[in-house]
Amino acid sequence: MSWRPWTQAAARVRTLRGHKRKPPKPLEKWDIVRGDLVQVLSGKDQGKQGQVSVVARKLNKVIVQGMNTYMRMMPASGDFPGGRMAVETPLHVSDVALVDPKDGQPTEVIYKYTEDGEKVRVAVRSGMVIPKPPTLKERKDFKSRSGYAEGPQDTKADHVIEKTYVPSLLTFEEEISKAFTEAKLATKSTS
Repeated sequence: MSWRPWTQAAARVRTLRGHKRKPPKPLEKWDIVRGDLVQVLSGKDQGKQGQVSVVARKLNKVIVQGMNTYMRMMPASGDFPGGRMAVETPLHVSDVALVDPKDGQPTEVIYKYTEDGEKVRVAVRSGMVIPKPPTLKERKDFKSRSGYAEGPQDTKADHVIEKTYVPSLLTFEEEISKAFTEAKLATKSTS
C-alpha cells in the first residue's frame, strides 16, 4: 500500500508523531485595538468599514462587527426558536487597516509623542491623531469601577491601602537575632 498524505489515516499518524500545527508568531507591534473603526482590505467584504469587537493578539486576528460572516444553523434551545444565524469569523490583522478620521480612507499608523509626553497614534495619510476609543477603557465584566459594589468575599479598600510590610536591609538571620535581643531586653525591663 502506498503512502497517501491526504487521507484521514495519514492525519492520525502525523498527530501521533507529534506533527501539530504550530501557532502563529504574535506580532510585536499592534496598531489596532478594540473599538477602532477599520476598513477591510481583502475578502468578500473588501472596502466595507466596521468596528473591531475582539482582538486576538496571540492569533494575529481581529473580529469586525458585521464583516466576514457565514450563515450557521442554530438548534432551538429554551426561548430561542433556532434557525439560521450570521456568525462573524476572524480576519487576519493584515487584512484590515485603521480609518483616517479626516477623509475616511484606510491609512497606516505611526506613533508620536505630544507636548505632554503622551504617546499617540498618528495617521500617515493626513497627519491627524487617531484617538483610542472610549470603549477600550470599559471593562468586560462591569462598565465602571464606581458602579462596582464590594461583596462579602472582596478585600476592603481600607485593607488594600494599609501598609503592612516594612522593608529591611538585614538578612534573615540578623532580623531573627535582633527580634530575639529585643524580646530579651523587654523581659529584663519588666522583671
